[in-house]
Amino acid sequence: MGEAARAGDESVAQELERIAGLVGIAAANVVVTLHPELIVLGGGVAGLGDLLFDGVRQTIADRVRVFPTDDVRLEPAALGTDAGLAGVLAWAASRSSRSK
Repeated sequence: MGEAARAGDESVAQELERIAGLVGIAAANVVVTLHPELIVLGGGVAGLGDLLFDGVRQTIADRVRVFPTDDVRLEPAALGTDAGLAGVLAWAASRSSRSK
C-alpha cells in the first residue's frame, strides 16, 4: 500500500487516510486514559511511516482536548513488521516455561 500511495494511487492514499483516522482514534483513547509519553506502532503499519503516522498524529491532536498532546511521541516499533511475530514467540516461550 505504501508504494502505491507514494506512486500516486489516490484510492490507496484515501484508504490510508481512513486507516490513520481509525488508528488515531484508538491512540487518542490511550492518550486520554494513560497520558503516555510514547506510543509505539508495530507490525505492517510501522513500515508505512509518515504515510500513516502523520494522520494518526493529527487525529490524536484533534480528539484529545483535555491537555496538550505535543509531548506524546508516536514511533514505529524497533522490530518493524516483525514486532507481532516477536511478541507471539515471547508469549509462547513464557507459556512453555510455566508448564514445565
